[in-house]
Amino acid sequence: MLRRLILLPAAASAALLGFTGPASATVTETTHQMKLVETFVDVVPTCDASGESYVITTTTNTHEHITMLDNGGIRDTFTQSGKVSAVPEDGTGPSYTGVLSTWGNFHQDADGSNLGGFTFNLNLKGSDGSTVHHHENGHSMQAPDGTVREFFRCH
Repeated sequence: MLRRLILLPAAASAALLGFTGPASATVTETTHQMKLVETFVDVVPTCDASGESYVITTTTNTHEHITMLDNGGIRDTFTQSGKVSAVPEDGTGPSYTGVLSTWGNFHQDADGSNLGGFTFNLNLKGSDGSTVHHHENGHSMQAPDGTVREFFRCH
């Protein structure tokens, strides 16, 4: 569940990787979206990514800051937080309501090296009194020679 929220800003940043050659000047763009509503089907998160399908609706506020440097590098930072509800797709099992928060960054240098990181927090309360507390974080980097180093932790 909600891995899409983690990857969405990263995918937007990755699209910027098509930016070729140095720009003539540094360009910065900041965007804010208030009360952004998204609905999708996924699982309530567990560290092993198992679970039943839920219809998930999020209402979040987002902030993203992208800078394309005059040397061809890119910097991107985003924050997204808000409310979430999850209803079992098949109508059985508990429904959940709660809050989520995610933050990430991405840096690409002119030599093609890049690094990025994220953190994702979710706290839910089930209609049956159960609770879900989920946290993920990760970091990855790619050297100019293509060597990749990364770690991800879920708890």
